[in-house]
Amino acid sequence: MPLLLTRRSGAASPTSRSEDSTLPVLLEFQSPTKAIIAAPVPGAARGTIWMIGSMFAACIAAMWLIPIDRVVTAQGKVVSQAPMMVVQPLETSIVRSIDVTEGQSVHRGDMLARLDPTFAGADVGALQAQVYSLQAEAARMQAEVEDRSFQYSGVDPPMLLQAAIHAQRESERRSKLESYRQKIDALASTAARSTTDVTAFRERLAVAQTVESMRKKLEALQVGSQLNALIATDNRLEIERSLSTAIKTGESAKAELAAMIAERDAYDQNWRVQIAQALSEGSRKLSDARESLNKARLRRQLIELHAERDATVLTVAKVSEGSVLQTGEQLITLVPVDAPLEIEANIAGRDNGFVHVGAAVAVKFDTLPSTQYGLAYGTVRTVSADSFTAQDSTKAHSGSVPVNPANTEPFYRSRITLDRLMLHDLPAGFHIMPGMPVAADIKVGKRTVMAYLLGRILPVMSEGMREP
Repeated sequence: MPLLLTRRSGAASPTSRSEDSTLPVLLEFQSPTKAIIAAPVPGAARGTIWMIGSMFAACIAAMWLIPIDRVVTAQGKVVSQAPMMVVQPLETSIVRSIDVTEGQSVHRGDMLARLDPTFAGADVGALQAQVYSLQAEAARMQAEVEDRSFQYSGVDPPMLLQAAIHAQRESERRSKLESYRQKIDALASTAARSTTDVTAFRERLAVAQTVESMRKKLEALQVGSQLNALIATDNRLEIERSLSTAIKTGESAKAELAAMIAERDAYDQNWRVQIAQALSEGSRKLSDARESLNKARLRRQLIELHAERDATVLTVAKVSEGSVLQTGEQLITLVPVDAPLEIEANIAGRDNGFVHVGAAVAVKFDTLPSTQYGLAYGTVRTVSADSFTAQDSTKAHSGSVPVNPANTEPFYRSRITLDRLMLHDLPAGFHIMPGMPVAADIKVGKRTVMAYLLGRILPVMSEGMREP
């Protein structure tokens, strides 16, 4: 009997067992194990298996179909778009006072430091006196070129000196011109007198020739004596000699008159040329002196170092009052507070190929947990055209983001604009300022989970186990 029951139970299908009404009665005579085995399968068990299989298939499908963001994370810091302002002396100077400390906020025009004014003040005084002297000299020469009177009744020593020089030069010039005038008048008088003498001698010569002719006729008629004829001839010859002398004297006087007039004109022209040349040279010297004075005044202004705009003092050189600063030596550095802020981040060389200008960026501030205070969003503005290393940054002191000197991996510098600040529940008094460290998550595309897993597995499968 038990064997028959066992066969029936073993041969029967689960459906027949569930539908056999005699089965519960027969199971009372079997072991508990047989009762459990012969019990019908619950429908929930079948559903669990199908549910687990469906979930596994859905996960596989999701891994193939649903995309996720590809993100490149770069460490950086907040920087100002305006360059950092460096305060330094124009030339070697002695420090008299430093009026700011690191971290202090300054406004436009505030005093930062003061240098020794002795040398700059001395240069300004000397050049100012030189400019005043050259201005007075140029004004005097301009008046001489234009034939104007140069008079001064004030108390400025350079102007008084030039007025005295002008008076002396005008006196000398007038004396010289008067001397030429007198000589020219004398020669003109001599020339005029010679012209009159020539006219008179010519008239007398005509008379003397007539008398001589008449004397010779009388002598030929035996009326007059030969002596009278000779006296008439001698008188004619004397008048001819005097006429010749008067003509030569007149010509000589006219030549000397023309030469004297030319000498006078040459003197006057030469005087004007000399004063014009002196004015040109004086104007050039005055222009040079004014430029030198402007530079000296600028140097004097720069002994008081002021803030060019609202800023925060970043660093102050380790110098004391009385120390000597060399030309161009850095004294104070300032960070503008009113300039737009952006992010400077270092992108690893292995990730740079995915980053492009215009890529979206999520910025996380290290000082503010992003899950509690939110994020900032921006855009990649620039990426450097070449890579850098930690050694390059150390040698050139370039870049704002600190780099670990032990890290030899190349990196690229990027600038990221801050487009939206989605921060909330910020601590009292908090504001974004240059120098804050951040992490920049740069979105470079999308991929599926399966693509990510295959990207990790396939290189191992294709490149593994190939060691010699």
